[in-house]
Amino acid sequence: MKKIAVLLMLTVALTFSACGWRIVAVEDWKEKPIITDVYELSEDKIYLEWEGYSDLYQVYVDGKKVSTVNYSISFIDLKAGVHQIVVIPVKYESKKADTDMGMNVNYKDFGAGVNIPLGALGIDPKDLLQGTPSETFNINYAPDPLLSAVPEIMSADTDFDDRVLLTFTDKYYSDVYRITVKSGKDENYVEFDPSSGFVTKTNSQVTITLDQDYLKNHQCLVPELDQEYSFLVKLQKHPNNYVDGQKEESIVLESKESKAFEYTPFAVWKNAPEITYASQTADGQVTLQWVHDDGGLGCEYRILRYDKILGIKTGEKEVGKTTENEYVIKDLLNGKYTYAVVPFYSGERGLTSEEASVEVQNNWVVAPALECELGENKQVILKWSSPEGIESYHVTVYAGSGSLLRFVNLDYNKYSEFDVQAKSGDMEYIFTYQDSIDPENGVRLKFEIYGVRHTANGEEQKSATTTQAIVLK
Repeated sequence: MKKIAVLLMLTVALTFSACGWRIVAVEDWKEKPIITDVYELSEDKIYLEWEGYSDLYQVYVDGKKVSTVNYSISFIDLKAGVHQIVVIPVKYESKKADTDMGMNVNYKDFGAGVNIPLGALGIDPKDLLQGTPSETFNINYAPDPLLSAVPEIMSADTDFDDRVLLTFTDKYYSDVYRITVKSGKDENYVEFDPSSGFVTKTNSQVTITLDQDYLKNHQCLVPELDQEYSFLVKLQKHPNNYVDGQKEESIVLESKESKAFEYTPFAVWKNAPEITYASQTADGQVTLQWVHDDGGLGCEYRILRYDKILGIKTGEKEVGKTTENEYVIKDLLNGKYTYAVVPFYSGERGLTSEEASVEVQNNWVVAPALECELGENKQVILKWSSPEGIESYHVTVYAGSGSLLRFVNLDYNKYSEFDVQAKSGDMEYIFTYQDSIDPENGVRLKFEIYGVRHTANGEEQKSATTTQAIVLK
């Protein structure tokens, strides 16, 4: 019985395979290996795994031996393209003794997947026995483009729960997003699964909500309001097994890290309003409308007017304030006006909206189209049209020599000055010259007229001036 037991110990061994435990005979090392896993580790390296019963294997790529390993795994350098992979079980059988290498060398001292230096061990490759090669595994290797990708953080915002929202690009169907948060010398990172409730994706645009509780649970920095932070993102992906197309969950491929995105979280009400309407809505009047989400806090909005020369800002003036989302600016003269809107809450100032410019063109500012007609008894009939908004017209009359002023227009003297009450539409005023008139040359009269109106705070505004001359005889 003892002899039979010893013989069994020498000829069989107990091993575990994917199908369960199996009693392995000594000669089973020759059996054909079955390749089970092939996936990439980096742009030029793949992982190879197989099932077999030998203590030693040689791996060939495109007919060239690339490694001798003592486990059923190997790490292989591989360039993109079509390749053929074969795994061959081998066994060293010493010619100097009636024992094989397995009896006097511990292969496992070299580590899994390591290329064993047989020459350094004094082993002649000619003394290796070969078993049955595996089936040729044909692979069209194409490194995942994610490995060379550099994601870009496009924007950062803060929501009404004071959580930072990071938006970045992902064109590679990533399995994991790794976010790094930096503040001074402190730095942590946290990973997000796309299926979590903190990730939303639209096409290639991804937005991640940095929830405070989630960050705390993962020992990551929690961004606080009004403090500057740097954010970086890496895309991560599990490689596909070339054998069955399934993802290898134990391995992660990484993109390059994005550039640092500097951002200071702030209360959401401080977001800049968006001006949606800016236009002249009446003579001397501009209406501004904007949208702004203040979360129901009830912000006050202040309206700023920028003074510019040749497009360069030279000054800023607050022209009004409101708690509504519309404001009307009145009493404007002709010209181009530039406005912005700023939210305020509890004495704090938010971000300023983008500028909105309006070109104001008022009818009342245009010089009156004055006509002068001779009347009887030294009268001159003045006619013009008055637009809405004018309160009165100021008329100045200059008198001079009729003959001389046919050629020279320099020696007028102010004769009289008066105001005419305005009314919308056609107007007429009869002016009577009171002094004597030279019967030969007459008198030359020059009329200057402009419209007058007043702003809400009493400031006087004038239209352009019209000048007309006539000789009265």
